[in-house]
Amino acid sequence: MTGSTLYKLEWDLMQHPPYSPAMAPSDFYLFSHLQLHNGAIFNSNEEVINEVHLFLDSRWPQFFAEGIEKLSKRWQTIVDLNGDYYPH
Repeated sequence: MTGSTLYKLEWDLMQHPPYSPAMAPSDFYLFSHLQLHNGAIFNSNEEVINEVHLFLDSRWPQFFAEGIEKLSKRWQTIVDLNGDYYPH
């Protein structure tokens, strides 16, 4: 489904290895916003899944568009550093 949407939007897909010792560049944007729940205690996987769904459902489309727009700058920084540690 995602691949089909990317094809329809005519976006280029930039590959990254399936395993990386570092996080993918896209993780920084989303995870920094999820840190608002830092210190929260969940008693089950279902509670965590529920909270993530509530978080994602509460975001406006512009939130996700902003994260996507920031990717090219992050990727360029990684290229400029020859893949070395990413300073965030």
